[in-house]
Amino acid sequence: MQKYNAGALVVYHGKSAQVSAVSADKIEIRIEGGASKSVRAKDIEFLHPGPVSSLPPRALPEPDCCEIMELMEGETFPFSEFAELLYSENTPASFWAAYQLLSQGIYFTGSPADGVKARPKEEIEAELAAIRAKTQAKEQRAALLDRIRSGAILPQDRPLMSEIEQLAYGRSENSRLMRELEIEATPEKAHQLLLRLGVWDELADPYPARAGIELENPSLALPPLPDEPREDLTDMISLAIDNEGSADPDDAISFADGLLWVHVADPASVVTYGSELDLACVRSGANLYLPEKIVHMLPPEATAVFGLGLNEISPALSFGIRITEEGSAILEKCVRSRVRVERLTYAGAASRMNESPLTEIASALERFRRKREVDGAMFIRLPEADIQLVGGKVAVTPVEVTPERELVANAMLAAGAAVAVFAVEHDIPMPFATQPAVEEKVPCDSMSDMYALRRLCPPSVVRTSPGLHAGLGLNPYIRVTSPLRRYVDLLAHQQLRRWIAGEELLTSEQLEEHFLSSEKESAVRRKLERQVDDFWMQVFFRQNPEWSGEAVLVNRVDDRLTFLIPSLAYEF
Repeated sequence: MQKYNAGALVVYHGKSAQVSAVSADKIEIRIEGGASKSVRAKDIEFLHPGPVSSLPPRALPEPDCCEIMELMEGETFPFSEFAELLYSENTPASFWAAYQLLSQGIYFTGSPADGVKARPKEEIEAELAAIRAKTQAKEQRAALLDRIRSGAILPQDRPLMSEIEQLAYGRSENSRLMRELEIEATPEKAHQLLLRLGVWDELADPYPARAGIELENPSLALPPLPDEPREDLTDMISLAIDNEGSADPDDAISFADGLLWVHVADPASVVTYGSELDLACVRSGANLYLPEKIVHMLPPEATAVFGLGLNEISPALSFGIRITEEGSAILEKCVRSRVRVERLTYAGAASRMNESPLTEIASALERFRRKREVDGAMFIRLPEADIQLVGGKVAVTPVEVTPERELVANAMLAAGAAVAVFAVEHDIPMPFATQPAVEEKVPCDSMSDMYALRRLCPPSVVRTSPGLHAGLGLNPYIRVTSPLRRYVDLLAHQQLRRWIAGEELLTSEQLEEHFLSSEKESAVRRKLERQVDDFWMQVFFRQNPEWSGEAVLVNRVDDRLTFLIPSLAYEF
């Protein structure tokens, strides 16, 4: 304890300190910066007896370390001799400078207590190389940050932007670059930065990645068609009516012997419950329709095999439905079939609405539509539009409500209603679609009325017990006309095919095991479709800065207003 005299220079946690007073078991020190502290001898490191005039002691120029190393000739020097060798003086300043040089660990190793020794030259060279590399990396990093801030990155900077891209895609929660740039690490801010830097262009859509959805079609092989009896319905005039450019026609309509026939693609003939392909469909739930791409639930070849009208003869599951005078849809036939289908666009169908079989179909379905209206169906007429990415440009095409579209929609609903009633009558467990009634009465005299009504409608729910679908005015109802595009329809077909073949039916528990998962995944895809449509609408406005049109105020909550642009079916 004697060497710790008042005024001595010591080191405390890497900082210089001066001994103020010494007692039997404590040492009072004043640390650089002005703080005072009572410490034990083991907490400090003695350097020089002092007295110290300033903290830290004055800085001295760095000596020629290589020359000092030669003088030391590999020997271990007491720290005091080492300090004097470096600076040719015995002062607090020289001892503090020597301590700092020793602490760098580049040229010398040791401690004030144990002595100092020069490091081997090869170790020094390696250390200096590492320091130069670190300094260079720091300078390069600073230059990169400056280029990002100025928006002038170089081609070689492009790979370094990947961490920002991962954040923009939602695959990472952090970015060192954005932290250094003092930008909040959110996917939206990362997206903005990538656009500003030109790393991404306006066509880069990050939303599928953020939702965790891969934009790849299933790669599983499609089993061959089974050798099974099918009723020959090829003599009927069967029409698959869809949008121009539609690539997955999964339903067609006919009229014969007083029955409305709805023919539906039959992928359930090869996609059996519990198979590997079936489970893959459960995991996706439905096709994903994006303006830039369609991601299929089934392998693409399923459409080539089962799409109605894509081949001269198509396998189908056909429903023969009688529409009563009161407008009820009664299923009289449900058969595995072969059909010859002609494909039509809605425009093509418009020119044939006064011809058979469309005249007979329209007459029968008008009775069905009127009954739905009496039973409380909600005909919400809000604008719709089709958004497509064509050659890097966003095209928005309004979807007009026409008699041909109404006819096809009501034919599909009639099939779902007829199959549902049939399933209840024959105790066939099925995935019924239900929707509670809207308790509040809302007029439908304006666009804002219909917008309010849509907001009031509870979501539809799939369950194994039949019930009301209030929005459609149907009780009960099953979705059965889109098995190429929607898993719950495919599941219903799997059950119907079992009933036709006289096989053991799937239980309610088996149905639920699959449709609960598939509906959850389908909901994720529907939400993603809305997000992506909104994204592409923003691109549309950027690509068309001179665009103008009418916007209708459809909702007001305090000072928050919601507008709808009818010509684009876009709300904001």
